[in-house]
Amino acid sequence: MTPPHPQLDARLAALRDAIANEAPPPSTDRAIAAAVARAARDGTRKPSALRRFDAWFAWPLALAASITLLSLVIRTVPPSSLADPAPARPAVQDLPVTASFMPLVPLAELERAGDAMIVPARMSRMSLAQFGLPVDPARAADAIDAEVLVRSDGAMLALRFVH
Repeated sequence: MTPPHPQLDARLAALRDAIANEAPPPSTDRAIAAAVARAARDGTRKPSALRRFDAWFAWPLALAASITLLSLVIRTVPPSSLADPAPARPAVQDLPVTASFMPLVPLAELERAGDAMIVPARMSRMSLAQFGLPVDPARAADAIDAEVLVRSDGAMLALRFVH
């Protein structure tokens, strides 16, 4: 691809080569250094009235920011967790034989299930972790007894652990 203006490009290249080794005069360098030093010196000094205003303004601003952050945190925490702590879920060995089923599907689907069957099952103790129950690592390989509420098409609806 050829440049649109080859003569202009050649002249600009010659100009670039001619000024490549040029440097500004020493007086320009001194003037720039003096201007930078003056700006740094003027920028670090504040009038005392301005410093007092900054200190006076910082404390109320920090207090307002803290109150705002605290109110946002409190608004995001659900009220039920503030009122009463959630009861700890019992370990499997503490569950009575008649413990209620833990639903694995929405409750509306449980109501529509119609004729469901309770099927006994043995599960590894490690599967308790999937349901948020505590697992003793020393006994993770043991099997536990469970009952599964199964719909007629074989879908699992609910589960309970028996002792």
